[in-house]
Amino acid sequence: MTTNKPIHNYQQSLNRTQRTLKTMQNGKLALQFLDHLGALGLSLARVTKYVTHLPPLLRMINTDLKTMTKTDVEAIVAAINGCDQKEWIKHDKKLALRKLLQYAKAGSCAKGTPYLMKLAG
Repeated sequence: MTTNKPIHNYQQSLNRTQRTLKTMQNGKLALQFLDHLGALGLSLARVTKYVTHLPPLLRMINTDLKTMTKTDVEAIVAAINGCDQKEWIKHDKKLALRKLLQYAKAGSCAKGTPYLMKLAG
């Protein structure tokens, strides 16, 4: 007997991570970011890929995302690079960080939105 259950339960993973984000510093902005990703038409799997990296990233960030400086971002990227994880996981975390900061600073991470436009320091 075969079932049509998905191998990955993306919706369950997304819901679990959303509950976690609600309690975190910058969590409200992260949840708005997720809504934005959905509005861009990204698949549930793609949104889940981004969202699962957000809690560890937000734990590394001790300032408001909208006021982060280049120095702040470089420190987080250095911490990601120093983690004992596979290169693709590091790459995905840095991509999620870039998109989250792009959303925080520019209000969008859609194609054509400038990267880190107000980032200085």
